[in-house]
Amino acid sequence: MSGFTGFLPLSRPRNSAGAMIARAFHVIGRMVRVAMSRRYLAEMDDHMLHDLGISRAQACFEASRPIWHIDAKSE
Repeated sequence: MSGFTGFLPLSRPRNSAGAMIARAFHVIGRMVRVAMSRRYLAEMDDHMLHDLGISRAQACFEASRPIWHIDAKSE
């Protein structure tokens, strides 16, 4: 064979243990950030919510969502 490597990947596979651990840390970190953001949102006064264009009801609804409910558009 004259240097042909076939179709073997040159890097580690994406589902390696290291990649899975990195992904888990990424997801956990994201959940923590979502929880903090929702807590801050719940603590905002009506003037701050008005500046954001969010009603008190919308803020309460968002703050009450579980941390694993994350919109794909927020990634």
